[in-house]
This record gives sequence, structure tokens and C-alpha cells, in this order.
Amino acid sequence: MERANSTSTISVAARLRTGSASGAGQKVGVAMAATGLLLAVTLPTAQGVNTENMEPVAATSVETVVSAGAEIPISFAVPEVSSHLNPDGQLKETLKVKASNVTRQAAKGTLSAPLKSMEMSSPFGGRINPLTGQMGEQHTGQDFAIACGNQVLSAAGGVVTFAGWHSYGGGNRVVVDHGNGLSTSYNHMSEISVKVGQTVARAAQVGVSGTTGASTGCHLHFEVIVDDETVDPIDWL
Repeated sequence: MERANSTSTISVAARLRTGSASGAGQKVGVAMAATGLLLAVTLPTAQGVNTENMEPVAATSVETVVSAGAEIPISFAVPEVSSHLNPDGQLKETLKVKASNVTRQAAKGTLSAPLKSMEMSSPFGGRINPLTGQMGEQHTGQDFAIACGNQVLSAAGGVVTFAGWHSYGGGNRVVVDHGNGLSTSYNHMSEISVKVGQTVARAAQVGVSGTTGASTGCHLHFEVIVDDETVDPIDWL
């Protein structure tokens, strides 16, 4: 009396060996034909024992052939891979080098919007001073039109290094240090909600929009400061 375990096989017109399992001697062949798919996997049977004389019996195998026509669609599903971005984690990775060495491509999107509603008005760069009419003024930030009384939010986590009156036109001003040479400032606010030395999270309220200081109306003057020099905030938002 013999005992044998058999398995099925997968193969196609021209067979391609893909591997063998140690111990079982398993061999799998896979090939593709234009007209159809023939699958075959050959597994040798387990070695049996003749119960009459207790001698080993040579292993045998049984092959089962299964074919699929060319019209049968065959797909290989790939699991969806997704991750939830940690914005402050991304910023921290970006700032492993000095902020002044961060490329525009790497900087883009690392800071969050300082307002829930963003309407750009006066951009960063040269302009005519809206109060004096003087030409060639360097506008040190990006202005966002916003009614007075709206929340102003920290663009990233950090430590408040300034919270008070800015004597050079910024009115009620807050500066948040994000580390390694990068800071942001929030100007012309009607109220300040934080104090110096306070740690704030990304999107935490730092004040309320207003028109204090050198301002012609309610808006937020938002600055990005890299190693004590203002740069275009749009490169970081």
C-alpha cells in the first residue's frame, strides 16, 4: 500500500522556471502565450512506504493542467499605499539644513496658510508705498486681504520670539521661530493671543486680524524670515 500527496501545476507555451522550495523539491514554471494562458505547477508527491516490506517507494507526481483563454482578463491587484502627511515633521526634515540652503522646490508647501481664507493682495518685492506714494519700496512680505476680527494662525509649530508693538510699521506683531534659521511674522493685528517664550502648534491662533501700524485697511502682512532676511512667503506656502 502506498501513500502519495499530489499537487497541481501552472505553465504556459514556453516555460520559465521561477524557483524551487528546499526540502520539497518544488518547481514552479510560468510562461505567457498570446492566445491564452496555461498554468501548471508540478509538485512531487511525498515519499511513501510499502507497508508489506517497509521499503521506501519512489516519489511520483500527478500534474493537473488548467488553461485560461486569451479573452479572460487577468489582473494583478496592487494594494493601495497611503500615508498621512505630518506637516511639522516634513518641515523638520526640510530644516535639517540651514533654512538659507533650502531650495525653493523643497520649501514649497512646508508652511500652512496663516488665515482660513486666503486672498492675496500686495505681493512681496518692489512696489509703490501705498501711504507715501514713494516708488521703489521693498515690500517685505505678502499681504492677504481679510476683514478685521478674523483668526490669524501660526504657519508651523515653533516658539514665539516677539509679541508686541512693532515700531517700524508692523503694528501689533508676532514672530514665531520654527528652528534652524526660519521664522514667520504676523503684522497689523488688532489683538495678540500669545506671549514671548510660548510654544505654539501649527494652525494655533496667534492673534486677530486688524489694521494697526502703517496700514491702509484691514489685512494681514505675513513675512517669512530666513536667517534674518525676509524672503517671498509664496515660496514656502
